[in-house]
Amino acid sequence: MKKIRYHLMLIIGFFVTSVLTGCFCDRVEVRPKTLPNATFGTPYFAKIQVFGGHANRHDFYYDIQPEKSGLELSPRGLGTEHVSYNNIEVKGTPKIAGTITIELFGGTYGTNTCLGKPYNKVYTIKVEE
Repeated sequence: MKKIRYHLMLIIGFFVTSVLTGCFCDRVEVRPKTLPNATFGTPYFAKIQVFGGHANRHDFYYDIQPEKSGLELSPRGLGTEHVSYNNIEVKGTPKIAGTITIELFGGTYGTNTCLGKPYNKVYTIKVEE
């Protein structure tokens, strides 16, 4: 009888732990909060990182306005076997003066205890002459 009770308590403990772990999943955070300003005609490089889960490549979208700003955005390792959608690079040479806006949309993969979570972040880069 004690053996059955012991195993039952282990099963209940595992179940409760699994449920509580699922309730306290990390939230997705995109860092840094802002990107540095740029200078017209000077090469630009900045890194963006997604924390709180493994970023899903199928849910990754971005928009850069104006379209012909000279800046591009790409996941680190693009074109290789080890592409990371958690590590994003902004690079290029600004071809316009004024403001460039980058908007990221994405999501993370889910796990056994946590659902995948979406993220959305807007960056504004001021390009000075």
